[in-house]
Amino acid sequence: MDNWYLLYSKPKQETRAQQHLANQGFESFVPHIHISKIRAGKTITKTEPLFPRYIFLKAGSDINLGTIRSTRGVAGFVKFGQSLATVPAELIQTLLTQQIQLQQETPAHPFKVGQPLEVLTGPFASLNAVFQQADGDSRSIILVSFLGQQVKLAINNTSLASRSAAG
Repeated sequence: MDNWYLLYSKPKQETRAQQHLANQGFESFVPHIHISKIRAGKTITKTEPLFPRYIFLKAGSDINLGTIRSTRGVAGFVKFGQSLATVPAELIQTLLTQQIQLQQETPAHPFKVGQPLEVLTGPFASLNAVFQQADGDSRSIILVSFLGQQVKLAINNTSLASRSAAG
């Protein structure tokens, strides 16, 4: 019967280790998570390992430890004393299920159609606006009253904030 073992990878080499383990016929799993970060004023979504430097490896009890330890990207096995760390199959199944659900979800836009907003920065700072539609992941098309006219603008989401309808 196969067990799930826990491997420790070299820094930022989880993908490389997984690929080389697959080349040797091993099944492995590295759960990932989507993280939004702001870089240079723009929001970007990155996919990063949920447990950095850890890889789950499915193998029988007769595995050749030296072969796996010498795989590119692998630093070694996680051990408790002299025992290899094993992970319950139920936990792996739960992580796999959650991984599939995360991949199917589309990131939600921060604003809803018709939502009152305030412009925080730029030449239109302090103006009240109304959200019209998304313009990609990091921008919005808004409607502002400017010099007696309704004007549509495309603006970074980081320059917008929700405001109450009464404000």
